[in-house]
Amino acid sequence: MNTTKTNKAVIDIGSNSIRLVIYSYNSMQGLKELHNFKTVARLSLYIDKNGQLNERGIHVLVETLTKFKEILEDIHVTDVFVAATAAIRQAKNRDEILVLVKDRIGFTINILSTNQEAFFGYIAVVHSTNIPTAVTIDMGGGSTEVTYFENKKLKYSFSFPFGAVSLNAKFMYDTTMLDHDKKELIEYVKEQFLTLDWIRNLKVPIIAIGGSARNIAQVDQQRKVFPLNGVHQYELKSEDLQEISYQFTQCSLDGLKKIDGLSSDRADIIVPALETFRIFMEVVEAPSFIYSKKGLREGIILSQLMENYPGDFNVNEVTENAIRHILGKFNVKKEDALHLYNIFTELYLTFSRWKYVDRMEHRKLVRFAYELFHIGEQIDQEAASQHTFYLLTNLSIDGISNKERLKLALLASYKNKDTFKQYVNPYQNLLDDQEIKQLRDIGALLRFTKGIDVLGRSNIKNVKISRATDVITLTFTVLGNSMLEKYQAEKLKKHIEKIVSTKVRLVFMETGENMI
Repeated sequence: MNTTKTNKAVIDIGSNSIRLVIYSYNSMQGLKELHNFKTVARLSLYIDKNGQLNERGIHVLVETLTKFKEILEDIHVTDVFVAATAAIRQAKNRDEILVLVKDRIGFTINILSTNQEAFFGYIAVVHSTNIPTAVTIDMGGGSTEVTYFENKKLKYSFSFPFGAVSLNAKFMYDTTMLDHDKKELIEYVKEQFLTLDWIRNLKVPIIAIGGSARNIAQVDQQRKVFPLNGVHQYELKSEDLQEISYQFTQCSLDGLKKIDGLSSDRADIIVPALETFRIFMEVVEAPSFIYSKKGLREGIILSQLMENYPGDFNVNEVTENAIRHILGKFNVKKEDALHLYNIFTELYLTFSRWKYVDRMEHRKLVRFAYELFHIGEQIDQEAASQHTFYLLTNLSIDGISNKERLKLALLASYKNKDTFKQYVNPYQNLLDDQEIKQLRDIGALLRFTKGIDVLGRSNIKNVKISRATDVITLTFTVLGNSMLEKYQAEKLKKHIEKIVSTKVRLVFMETGENMI
């Protein structure tokens, strides 16, 4: 496929739902989801006692795929990959189903093996998070895939023959799961997990994929009134799952449908899913449960893109790629975004060495903030700070946790002390006083350096920083005229003076020679 010219569609035929997603891709802007259509089909419920998908199930499948084909024709997308997982994979009449769909609709269904399904989930996770070693779990309607990777290299994978829909059918006999049924479900799931030696006591994070995991993360965000938007890379602890389990236990089906963050079409199967995740955490002895928005479908797309664009996908540069794609969406070149970064670095390192500024543990985050500083000016020049903060607090950035994304937004949007205070106020429960001061000080240095680059092409070559009892002197060497830089620096030096609590003197030395 030529991803620079042609949109790509994936149809995911799962046991619980059938989904059509259309993507576009280019190297500068990355992978973009254009459309997402879903039907709750529950195909696994149509598997009869002989192990075949019955006529009603086949009708639901054909009807859904026919509608999806009409959509694809309407929007002129011809590059379509149709994937089927547990429900079709386990159906004894699957060959007849493949022929029927091909004859009536023209789609070739690719039945994914359990290894393929697990692999695609793994690929999506390692290319959208920065967690080097972890276990993944992708709980569908009819199967549950788990993998273990170390240093982002896959070591093990396995597929369990149960999912949220099949567990619901096996252990829930009414609209509410009774205590003894829940106990039986927990015992069954735990027994299944314990058959897999390599997941026991790993003590690594769990990265969860799929709709049930997404809903649980959303419920936790709602009950905690989590202030940041976006659920990708949202983290829960074992006690969070326990508290949500208790909350669900108190609810009837109608009550579950009213819980904020829980989709009404998933309410009837969420309890088996949650208990499975909870037991999985116990067996793994995982310190955290992290949701990944990227899963099977993204893994399929990425696997194809990696063949055509191998240089675009490096599992060790997840966030670098994400930042590049944000810049690409605004047609900003990386080299332009990093102009005068050496000047900022000298100020930052010197002031941190002199204990005026507390250096950040996540060192790359500061560079990312420099690259994205006031990116909102591409929307509106006068409101660049506001747009930058809104954009970065509402945008999922692969490889950056929610807290890191907040820090990035505060740094990249820094305008002045008052505006910073306005931005940080709603999020003070996520940051302590030391972190807030650290971000404010580094933000001020970013503001100063970016501010003196008046036209975006300043010829400042280096800076030397010296300190006396009552003054700090910044001596800039400039190739050619420095009138604009000098004027702007005098206006902005107050940001530095607030950090060092002393007078700052600025010296601009003009030279006609190009200095290294």
